[in-house]
Amino acid sequence: MVDLATLAARKHPEVNRIEFGVEDIPPSDPAEWESARAVLGRLFPADKSGKLATRVVVYRLPIQWRCRTLAETEQAVKAVLAEHLSSEIGCLAEDVFPAC
Repeated sequence: MVDLATLAARKHPEVNRIEFGVEDIPPSDPAEWESARAVLGRLFPADKSGKLATRVVVYRLPIQWRCRTLAETEQAVKAVLAEHLSSEIGCLAEDVFPAC
């Protein structure tokens, strides 16, 4: 995940102020604004006081349960990060990562 965050920050410097984390499973049921599908990751906005940075958390086990290969897992993590980063930095999900 660090490699993907670094890659996204090359194109979008604002990604450098976002914290990233991995947890095994979501701590609870989806929030009311989230879909009923299993949660694969969450974006936690920065608090208004500035004490907590924006955070993106990826949930390891729900992703692994859906993927059969390492390549599928890597693509799923990339898609989850792209979805959440795009909403935070204001671009399309497909524009988060620079073309390799």
